[in-house]
Amino acid sequence: MMKSGLIGLPLLLINFIGQAQQITLKNDLIQRTFSYTDKTWRTTAFSDMNGDRTLKVISEEFNILPIGRNQTLSVADFTSTVKPKFYKKGDTSFLEISYKPKPVALTNPACPDELIACHFVVKGQRFIRKKIKLLFNKEATVDRLEVERFISKGDQSGGGRGEPVFVNNTWFFGLEYPAGYSRCMDGNFPASFGRYYDKVGNYSFIDLEGRDIAPGCAQGTIRLMHFPGYSIPKQKQFEILSKTSVAGFTSKNGQAKNAFMQYLATLWKSPRSFLNYNNWFDKSAKNLKGEAFVNVYKKYKKIVEPYGVKIDAMVPDDGWQNRNGIWEPLPDFFPNGDADLALLGKRLKEEGTGLGLWLSVNGYNNNINWGLKNGYREAKRNSYFKQYNRYYSLSATKYKEAILKRVPELAKKANLVYFKHDFNELCDLDSGNNHPATDRHGHEANLDVALEVLTATRKVKPEIFQNLTNWIWFSPWWLQYADYLWMLAGDDGVNGNTPEISTKAMFTTDRDTYLWRLYGNEQDRPLVPISRLMTHGILQTSVKDKDIPLQDWMDYVLMHYGRGTLLKEWYVSIDAMTTDQWKTLCAVHNWAKKHERELNNAQFVGGRPDEGNVYGYIGWEKDKAVLVARNAGVHTQKLIIPFNAGTGFYGVEGHDFKLNVVYPYRDSYPASFVSGKPMEVEIPGYSTMAFEIERGKPGVSNVQNQPILNEKTIRESDGTLKTVLTVPVNVKGRCDLLLIGYPDVPELFINGAEVKASRSNKALLNNFAGYARSGMPSTKAVDWKMGAIDLLPYAGKELFITYGKADKFESHILYEEIVEKKNKAVGKNELLPVTNDTRRYVFKLH
Repeated sequence: MMKSGLIGLPLLLINFIGQAQQITLKNDLIQRTFSYTDKTWRTTAFSDMNGDRTLKVISEEFNILPIGRNQTLSVADFTSTVKPKFYKKGDTSFLEISYKPKPVALTNPACPDELIACHFVVKGQRFIRKKIKLLFNKEATVDRLEVERFISKGDQSGGGRGEPVFVNNTWFFGLEYPAGYSRCMDGNFPASFGRYYDKVGNYSFIDLEGRDIAPGCAQGTIRLMHFPGYSIPKQKQFEILSKTSVAGFTSKNGQAKNAFMQYLATLWKSPRSFLNYNNWFDKSAKNLKGEAFVNVYKKYKKIVEPYGVKIDAMVPDDGWQNRNGIWEPLPDFFPNGDADLALLGKRLKEEGTGLGLWLSVNGYNNNINWGLKNGYREAKRNSYFKQYNRYYSLSATKYKEAILKRVPELAKKANLVYFKHDFNELCDLDSGNNHPATDRHGHEANLDVALEVLTATRKVKPEIFQNLTNWIWFSPWWLQYADYLWMLAGDDGVNGNTPEISTKAMFTTDRDTYLWRLYGNEQDRPLVPISRLMTHGILQTSVKDKDIPLQDWMDYVLMHYGRGTLLKEWYVSIDAMTTDQWKTLCAVHNWAKKHERELNNAQFVGGRPDEGNVYGYIGWEKDKAVLVARNAGVHTQKLIIPFNAGTGFYGVEGHDFKLNVVYPYRDSYPASFVSGKPMEVEIPGYSTMAFEIERGKPGVSNVQNQPILNEKTIRESDGTLKTVLTVPVNVKGRCDLLLIGYPDVPELFINGAEVKASRSNKALLNNFAGYARSGMPSTKAVDWKMGAIDLLPYAGKELFITYGKADKFESHILYEEIVEKKNKAVGKNELLPVTNDTRRYVFKLH
């Protein structure tokens, strides 16, 4: 922890080994060693204090690339004639090294007249940092600044925009900046947008024009860089300040990625749960004038308060603002401007909640023509962002000053508890906006202002929740500034690639297929926890949705919460909800709150949902875990879950664990598991289940052996397909004959009489929103139709089922068989066991 006050540092180590002078900056855990050779200081090693984890390096220390030229500068072009300066401030130890350019280097237009490298380390931390200051006697422009460039041996991985590099599963290196770029292996890996998840959905694209590439790097080169652009006047000089680099290592026998997450937890906004109602999809809640929006909250409060649920904020989405201005309240709703908005915040607080606002920092969706007439500058979009709406340049002086003032002012005046910051293009190629007219420099300049806005807002409202949506990217360093990041999907997609009878299930498949695409590859997935993603929450605004089966609704709600989502958004209309739907929604919310520590660490496991695979989310907190699993296919499938650090389990191998089924019934799962060995969990067809996992062996289970179904399917002499089926007698709640046609289902006759489906659905192939389609289409999706015929009236009877003509189809029976019920009271923080006295089975008939 950094404290004020300058203290002398008695720990300066100056050793002489042969003719080489060495110095070391260290704390009680980590050290960085420098050697003085060729009249300059270079890093020779990073290591722990015991020397057990030493990474020897050949370092260039920094690298500077000018605009329009390819000749770079490194430490070899500088000398160090001033003695390095050690000092302390509180628990932080500093080392400053001054570098002066050699005469020939001054011919490079990006050469500083002095370069100061400031290294620092905090007591008790396993990581060490570095910043660079470039000082010029006249204005200068730097295209690319590498804060670190060195060669090391060992396995290297990771890298990308806002991503760390890992070495030997022991060390990590990166820039503490969402738009810092890291490269490794040959110095140019990964290529720009080369990570598996870089171009998925509604992704952000910035053209680096190849200026991130360094030709001729040796194998094992690591580079940490950004694109600063113009120098800034400072007293009688001009300066460029680099972003901060960090180097850290893992504890003994630890994992580098886990060590990185532990480091990240020292500077991020701590994980916090936040439940908000958003009016975007709710036509009945668009009026914000007077008490109208407060009265909306009162209705919701009356419903959820008996269940112990508190809505943290009521959030007007896009539409509260006057589009001819810089985030002024719309006079139709707020005749007295800020005073009326502040009154709304005050009234909501008096009623027990808070006010949040949707706000695009760059003015997206506002009237840009109004802005141009009033002296604000529009951003020049690249070819990718030209397909979307216009917006202001954040880095242009007048708008920067206005937005830096206005957003914190709104937060303070209206006592806001939440901002939803949408449309974060952070792209500007124009000249005259305080950066060189390139995509890469405009990106950094606009991002810097956005981060200033977020920081300034927190300064006036330290506890405010901040959510960044469209066009962010999955850099873990965003979490220094924001609580949540958008998952980059369509707003409310329905995925119809795989046959499902429930439309709510298709909503779930859409969200989870995006998350599979992002997190399903264990070898290359984001470091941002799934729990930090915004997923657009619970959507229920159609009155027709009141008629869906309760289990379909609860499955949908449970999968939303089962992802570990800390940002709980309810896009829910009161007239679209039944009492039982409210009850189950609140029960799932309370259960998730009870298990928040486990769910914070949720990891994706399993296959691609929209290809009918089984999958789920497992979150560990020490020796306890929560697993929410779903089978998106009709056949029973085994979900195989690694029982190791890859899924967040860092405990001891060889211990017994048990699974307790808590949804859709309550029982012991009839198998035990051993840490270190994969878990195999059977999930019936079209089922969603939740488990609580703990140490121990399973108790007596109510689960019975797979029943034997009396059925036979034959093809008669005339080619007609017929199934003779005795419908199970002990069935309850659901007993469906499921027909799936590719693409058409046949007509169906039971005992000679034609029977129509009571529920039906059809394919919506690769139905991804156009703006969020990238990387998503499935090559396995085929056209289908599906029907469900209720067989409950036929329980215990023998049926003669005849199928009409169809090219290709399947026939299955899905039913809930009655078991002996164990009466057990269900607390308000537990999931409602909607089928506690039945178990699901699925058999294929044809």
